[in-house]
Amino acid sequence: MKIAIFAGGNKTFTASRLAVKLAETLTGQGHEAVVFAVKGKVKGKTQVPLVEYAAVAKPKTLEGLLKKAEAQFVISFMNLTACQTAIQAGIPFIYAENEGFKEDKAVKDKKTILKKAKKVLVVRTSEEPLNKKPYAGLKVQEVTNPAVWVEHYNYNKPDCFKKENNIVAVGKLVKESGFDNLLKTWARLAPAHSSWHLTIVGDGTGKTALKKFIAKNGLEESTEIVSEDGDVYSLLRNADIFAYPALNPQNTDILLDAMASKLPCVACESAPVVALVSNGINGLIVNAGEEEPFTIALDELMVNWGKRVEIAVEASKLKDRYAFADFARAFEDLLN
Repeated sequence: MKIAIFAGGNKTFTASRLAVKLAETLTGQGHEAVVFAVKGKVKGKTQVPLVEYAAVAKPKTLEGLLKKAEAQFVISFMNLTACQTAIQAGIPFIYAENEGFKEDKAVKDKKTILKKAKKVLVVRTSEEPLNKKPYAGLKVQEVTNPAVWVEHYNYNKPDCFKKENNIVAVGKLVKESGFDNLLKTWARLAPAHSSWHLTIVGDGTGKTALKKFIAKNGLEESTEIVSEDGDVYSLLRNADIFAYPALNPQNTDILLDAMASKLPCVACESAPVVALVSNGINGLIVNAGEEEPFTIALDELMVNWGKRVEIAVEASKLKDRYAFADFARAFEDLLN
């Protein structure tokens, strides 16, 4: 079957992570899947065809793209325009969104649109019972947020990895991401760990301030900030430690993926983090926003190779606990 998978989202979140992986999985199962996304929303290379379009594109334009791709089915991740297009083109569709997802601009007829979906899949990101009120009257199915993981190895390292050992941190460069605290920690650790390098991956309004801190503290040789334009998963594949200093994250997708990719992680305490990390077993949890605990935990992993390996092995078990195959099967079952 020829399937068009739309990677939607809002200003702060893109569903490309799930859309691309699902497209690759369904292609491996014999389907022909194509990812559709607003230009620039999908970072890095994909193993499946990618069709990009303007953010202002209307259903009529997207219908033309669907016809060109000969799409027989539409899967829309948080993209109501894609759903409208499927209805207009007479193509069956599935809509999926993270629980609690909010559009940048409320769509008044959202329920009217989704009542025509073959199924509305709600991607669960918490263990609390789903608030079913927003989905009243819809054909809803709950699915667990899966891990998108890569095999871990330490060779053919990315260009931004400048030294033998590498720490990676990923997120929006804003106050809530905690990168200012991470750099304060790193300013204390870097002089004593000459073989280690820190790479911060992301974009945002705080980038200038972070760069000034790096320069002021002489961290240029041991620290780099890179844009999230490339393949973040190639960094996870080759890193040694993942740092997650976010103070109050709305979602922990990247932490889940890093752990499942066999990376030992240090993270600040929050409800989403505690749901994934068993402190001292598959990761280390420290008090949010405090510099000293994060410094001690990160230093412990840097100096103790055996501890890193022990935690990494336990962390990698999340790929079975949050299996992507189970997630993909929910869609596969609805394609028939």
